[in-house]
Amino acid sequence: MRRTWSLLFNLLLLTGCALEAPLLRLSLGQEEVRAREGETAILPARVEARGLRARLFVEGLPPGMTPPPLEVEGKRELSLAIPAREAGTWEARVVAEGGGMRREAPFRLVVESASSQDLYLEGAVYVGEAEAAPQAAGVLRYCPTGCSGRPLGGGWYRAEGLQPLASRTEGLPDRPVRAQGGEAEPLFPEEWNLPLARFPEAWAEATGEGVVVAVADTGVLPGHPDLEGALLPGLDLVDGDTDPTEPSTGSPLQTFHGSHVSGVLAAAWNGVGMAGASQAHILPIRLLTPEGTGRESDLILALRWAAGIPVPGLPPNPHPAQVVNLSLSGEGPCSPALQEALDEVRARGVLVVAAAGNYGRDFRDYFPGNCRGVLTVGAVGPEGRLASYSNRSAPLLAPGGDGASGVLGPTLGGHRLLKGTSQAAPHVSAALALLRSRGAASPEALEGALLAGSRTTPEGRLLDAFAALEALEGGGVALRVEGQLVLRPGEEGSLPVEVLSPYPVPGRVVAAEGGLAAYLAPNPAQGTAHLRVRAPTGTAPGAYRVRLEGGGAWATAEVQVEALPARVVLSACSEGGACRSLALPPEGGPFRLEGLSPGTYRLLAFLDRDGDGALDPEEPRGEAEARPPARGVRLLVR
Repeated sequence: MRRTWSLLFNLLLLTGCALEAPLLRLSLGQEEVRAREGETAILPARVEARGLRARLFVEGLPPGMTPPPLEVEGKRELSLAIPAREAGTWEARVVAEGGGMRREAPFRLVVESASSQDLYLEGAVYVGEAEAAPQAAGVLRYCPTGCSGRPLGGGWYRAEGLQPLASRTEGLPDRPVRAQGGEAEPLFPEEWNLPLARFPEAWAEATGEGVVVAVADTGVLPGHPDLEGALLPGLDLVDGDTDPTEPSTGSPLQTFHGSHVSGVLAAAWNGVGMAGASQAHILPIRLLTPEGTGRESDLILALRWAAGIPVPGLPPNPHPAQVVNLSLSGEGPCSPALQEALDEVRARGVLVVAAAGNYGRDFRDYFPGNCRGVLTVGAVGPEGRLASYSNRSAPLLAPGGDGASGVLGPTLGGHRLLKGTSQAAPHVSAALALLRSRGAASPEALEGALLAGSRTTPEGRLLDAFAALEALEGGGVALRVEGQLVLRPGEEGSLPVEVLSPYPVPGRVVAAEGGLAAYLAPNPAQGTAHLRVRAPTGTAPGAYRVRLEGGGAWATAEVQVEALPARVVLSACSEGGACRSLALPPEGGPFRLEGLSPGTYRLLAFLDRDGDGALDPEEPRGEAEARPPARGVRLLVR
């Protein structure tokens, strides 16, 4: 037998047959990372695993401070998130193993002790129903050994009459979602949308190559010439497999919405067909039917899977996305389950772009665009004016078509023109891909450059891809206030403020109407800060504005002073009995308590339905314990 293998090996050498040797490389962006106790340290890493799958992990850190291991193939630029839970200095190393090879890269982690001024609690309050009845259309259930109902793949089933799937402690909601856009128009040979958003000028600086953008939609047409070479292996949550191909129904009304969106975002520059706004890789996820309908529960699964978060029963995602495009919307507020998934995705540095909706109303009436941390996009026509169908007040506008002018994109057998905020959203996702391909940058820096580079119009801020690249190089800053604060006289509350910048920015309150007292914390800030506002006793009911400035950027917070029938009251009490309280909107939201004492705090949040400030027996409540400093504290009120 040994002689036979020897002869075979010699024969292979004589015939010139050889295999490319596997390659494993590892390097770090910096040798030392610092963070304060209770924060998260970010360590940039670059891995090249050619011809093999490598396992990346960290050695030399205390328990609870080691990030989870990762599976890596090809060239990857990663940001390793290290929880800085203890003060001290550690000599540690990042290790890559695979194919019998091991590579190590040493680094030093320095965690500074938190002073008394740094003791804080930060998190979010989610308000849900005490009991969730099963949806009439059926619910999801995870059955590794199989159960009745329609299989969705990987042990997931949709069945009638089952209890909702437990995602931690809550079932996944199943409100309908629908693709935005789809009116068919005659073929229009010129892509007016790309010059309007200044993509041709931006292409000389960046193309988005190497960036992964997930498109959660109706699926794709893998054989379309404009999508060849642009698609990665994806997922199908409708039929329950790993083939995201959109089936043809034979209906003339079928638009192949997912392929159209993917083509606008990243159609290949191969000399055939149209030009995509970027050359990013598309990670297709099919969660909508060919008619453009789907379920919120599938959207929640798609978000986590796209970001590389393990989902029980679903295959691992070897190509986690840096950007997720959601050209869809559904009516209603952002649900706690959806917001929780978006928070997890954002924590991994993934940016989520969503269509504002095509109903001519305020975008805040539709999810997921009204969720925290989502970049929502309205649509304009060729003249840069807000489209007649587009939902209003979106933070960013992009070409979506209007009147007789649609946006060109792939469809079965060729191309077609479609109009909608669905077509606007992929322009923004493509611009983010261009920015991301310039190197590692925080989500706040990318969003800040995008907004800082946008053009001001009477109806909003219009996407400018070239100016966004310039803003990223110049350290562009943008401020974004999320939501509206509602207070009663004598109350204090907070609003989250996104400080989108590559560096901490000092902020100031320029003006506060109605005698409101306001300040920004922390200050200077980068990422999420909180605008603390107090309505003095005797403040007259009405609408007031608080004007903010930071790094040359401006933002306005809206504060409504009135008597509300309901609100969320949050109190945090120390072991010594000292308590701090604040009011949140009836739907809950993020909070930050500062200047706390060392030790364990007991947190109580309740829905104050009668507005009396006291917890009544029938009012929903939620409790938690935490030790400052701490982020990610969650309270579920039900």
